[in-house]
Amino acid sequence: MIEQELAKVMLNSEQKVIIIEDFNAHHSWWNAKISNFIRMKALINWVNLHKCNLINTSDIDTYHSYSSQSSSILDLAFASKNMRNHIKNWHIDENADTKFNHEVILFTIVTEKMKLIENSLNASYNLQKVNWKDFDEHLQKTKDKMIVKMQRITSLEAKVIYLTECIKNTVKLFVFKQRICAKSKLWRNNELIEMWKTLLSKKRI
Repeated sequence: MIEQELAKVMLNSEQKVIIIEDFNAHHSWWNAKISNFIRMKALINWVNLHKCNLINTSDIDTYHSYSSQSSSILDLAFASKNMRNHIKNWHIDENADTKFNHEVILFTIVTEKMKLIENSLNASYNLQKVNWKDFDEHLQKTKDKMIVKMQRITSLEAKVIYLTECIKNTVKLFVFKQRICAKSKLWRNNELIEMWKTLLSKKRI
C-alpha cells in the first residue's frame, strides 16, 4: 500500500531527494481532466508534509492502455525543497519504443557548477487571483530605474539575469503560489479537455 511505503520515507529539511514512482494516483494537480480523485490523499499529505514539489509537467500522459485505448498520468516525480531548482527540462521521450504501456521520462539534474537561469514557469502560481493592473503599474514605476541599471551593465548574460530577477521580484509581490491539498480543484482549461476527449475518441475508431 502506498500509505505504508510513504510512511517509511522521512526527509529532513537539508536532504536533496528525488522520488519517482508509478503511484497510480489520480488528482487534478497533475491531470486537469480528473474529477474523481483516487488513491491520492496519502501521497499529497506526504508531499505537503515534506514540502516537496511536483517535477512532472502537468497534463502530459505517462501511461497508455492499448487494450482500453485510454491514457493517464500514473508515473510521478517529486523533488525535495532543496532539490527542486536542480531539476530542469522534464519531458517524455517520444522516440523511445519500450514495448510497454509506460512512457520513458527524462529530465536534467543541474549541478552546483552549472549556471542556468531559473525558469519561473516551474512554479505553480495561482494566476486567477493576480491583480494584473497593480502588477503592470509596479513594472511601469520601476521601468526607468531598470533601464538605467541595464545601461550600466555591459554583459548580455548579466543583463538577462538582472531583468529576470526584477520580474521575479515583482512576481513575489503580486503572484502567489497555489496551495495544494487532497481536495483541491485546480483551474482547468475546458477547451483543452474537450480537445483531449475528441482526440481520444478518434483513437478508438
